[in-house]
Amino acid sequence: MRRISIHYTGFRDCPNCEGRGDDGSTWRPFECRRCKGSGRLITGVEVEDSVEGVLPASHYDFNALGEVFLLDYDEDEEFEVIRPASGEGPRGPSSVDPG
Repeated sequence: MRRISIHYTGFRDCPNCEGRGDDGSTWRPFECRRCKGSGRLITGVEVEDSVEGVLPASHYDFNALGEVFLLDYDEDEEFEVIRPASGEGPRGPSSVDPG
């Protein structure tokens, strides 16, 4: 079975909540709508395919929450996605996989 491994390579603090992860209100701290409470956004991703090796950026797209979208892959093809282990996610060293 084909395996796709995702590695996050770049992060930045969320400009909406300034890295707090919430709306800044002490009396009703709601999760930030942009970063979904993580305080960080993804700015870089590396995708490795077990068949083709590291894929060029033209073969995938990603959003700031870490969701990766493969381009030019057959919808019927089965493959396993390996997401980053704890510590590599957008939430920093104590994070759990965002996925």
